[in-house]
Amino acid sequence: MALSIKNLSINIGDREILVDESVGIADGSKVGVIGRNGVGKTTFLKAILGQVDYLGQIKFNGKAAYFSQYVELDLNKTVGQILGETATIHHQNEFEEKMQEIEGLLSQPGVYENQEKSSKLMERYLELQAELTKYQTQHPTGKIKSVLRTLEVKESWLGQTIGSLSTGQRAIIALAQILSSDADFLLLDEPTNHLDFKRLDILEKYLRSFKGTVLMVTHDRYFLDQVCDSILKIENGKWIKYMGNYSAYIKTREATFKAQQTAYELEVKYIADEKDKIARIGKHPLKVQQGKYREHFLKMREVVEKPDLDKLEFETFLEASSFNSSVVLELADLTVGYDKPLISHINCKVGMGERIIFIGENGIGKSTLFKTLEGRLAPISGKVILNSQTKLGYVDQELKDLTVDGTLYDEIFALLKDEYKTRQQLSLGGFIEDADVFKPISKLSMGERSRLNLIKIFIHKPNLLLLDEPTNHLDLDACEIIEKAFLSYEGAILAVSHDKYFIEKIAQRILKVNNGAIKEIALD
Repeated sequence: MALSIKNLSINIGDREILVDESVGIADGSKVGVIGRNGVGKTTFLKAILGQVDYLGQIKFNGKAAYFSQYVELDLNKTVGQILGETATIHHQNEFEEKMQEIEGLLSQPGVYENQEKSSKLMERYLELQAELTKYQTQHPTGKIKSVLRTLEVKESWLGQTIGSLSTGQRAIIALAQILSSDADFLLLDEPTNHLDFKRLDILEKYLRSFKGTVLMVTHDRYFLDQVCDSILKIENGKWIKYMGNYSAYIKTREATFKAQQTAYELEVKYIADEKDKIARIGKHPLKVQQGKYREHFLKMREVVEKPDLDKLEFETFLEASSFNSSVVLELADLTVGYDKPLISHINCKVGMGERIIFIGENGIGKSTLFKTLEGRLAPISGKVILNSQTKLGYVDQELKDLTVDGTLYDEIFALLKDEYKTRQQLSLGGFIEDADVFKPISKLSMGERSRLNLIKIFIHKPNLLLLDEPTNHLDLDACEIIEKAFLSYEGAILAVSHDKYFIEKIAQRILKVNNGAIKEIALD
C-alpha cells in the first residue's frame, strides 16, 4: 500500500475539511483528486507531508516529492542553478514514526524524570532528526539530463534567471526538479496549469509509464481521462473513491445519483401515504393504537437523505457594452517582445462576437502579446488599433490584479460603492453566504481567486476580453459554468489556452504562434 489513511480529520479554523475519513491507495496507482474550489484538496496533500495539523493516521511508503501549484522558485537564481538542486524528498515512515515514538516516551513521567533514560532518548531523537534532515537535503540525481531532454528544455534557458522566464517555462523547470528526483510517490498540485500542448503530452506519457504512485490535483478533464485509473472526490467533509478515469467517474456518479434520487422519491411517497393513512384512522381505541404503531414505525425508519450531486449551482451572465462597429480591434504590422522581438509582423482584425484562441509553446510570446494589447507593454513596432467604443477586460493568468489584505466584499465594494450591487455581483461568481463574502482574499484557494478576478473584470462590461489561461485553477463545475457564459457573451474574446475541452467548446478561430509568427490553423 503506497498510502494508508485512517480516521483522518482536518480543520482549518472552524471549517471542517475532512471528518473521520479513511482510504488506501495501492502502489503504482494514478489517482486524480477533485472537488470544488476551496474544499481542501491542497490542504489534503500538505497533510500527507505533515505540513498542516490533523487528527488520525497517515502513512506512506517510499520517497515523496511535492509539486506546488504556486511554482515557488528563487527568481534570482539561474535555471542551471535551480536544476542543480533537486526537489526536497519527504520520507515519512523510517524516521518520523521513530521520532513520534520517542516524543511519546519523553512525555511519560517515568521517563522524563529519569535523567539517564531521557538523555539517551533525546540523543537518539537528535540523531534521527539529523538523518531526516540529511535525507531531505537537496541532491541532484543522474536523471536530470534525461528529464531535461524529455521536457525539451533548451540549453539556452540554463543561463537565464527564473525571473526572466514565462510562467509556463517556470512550471516546466519546477516539474523537471520533481521528475528528476528519486521519488517514487508524486504529489502533484495542478501540474498541468501553464503547460503548452507539447509538455502536456510529454507529462501525460511520463506519468502513465511512471512505476511509482501519483496523487494529483487537477481540473484538466482531458488529462484526468488520459492518466488516472481512479478518482478521489472530496465533498462535504468526506471523500468518495471511484475506479476508472474521469469519464468513468461521471458515468458512475450520474448513475448513482439517479438511483439515489429514485430511492428518495419512493421514500417520500411512502411516508406521505403512511401519514395520510394515519390521518384517516378513526378515534376508536383499537384504531388509535394502530395509528400510534404506524407513527412509531415511521420514526424508527431509517432516513433516506435527499441526494446531492455536489455541483456549483450559480449562473454567470457576461454583459458587453454596446458596440456599433464590425471591428473591435485591429493589429497593423505589430511586433512585440522585450529586448528583442518575440512575435513579428502581426496583422489581424477582430470582429464583434468572434472567439479566437491562441496556442503555442511556452515562452514564445503569447502572454507578452496580450500585455501589449492591454497597454502594459509598448509595442516594438506597429500599431494596436482599438475602436473608440472598445472596452477592454484583461484576465492575467497570475492574478496579480487582486489585493490580498481585504475581503471579497471589500474588493468589489471598492468598485461599486453599493452594498446590494456588491452582493449581487459576488453571487454571480458563486459567493453567496456571508462566510464566503467576508472571507479574507488571502485565505482563498487559487480557484476562488480566479472567480473573484473574473467578477472584477466583468463589472466594467467589457466588449473585448483578453483571457490568459482563463480555466487555470477553476474547478470542474466552475469551468463549465464560465464556458457557458462565454458562449452567450456578445463581445469578442481573445484567449490563450491549452485546455483542450475549453478550446473545443469556445474556439471559432485558432491562431498558432510559432517561430516568431502567427498562423491560423483549421479547426478539427
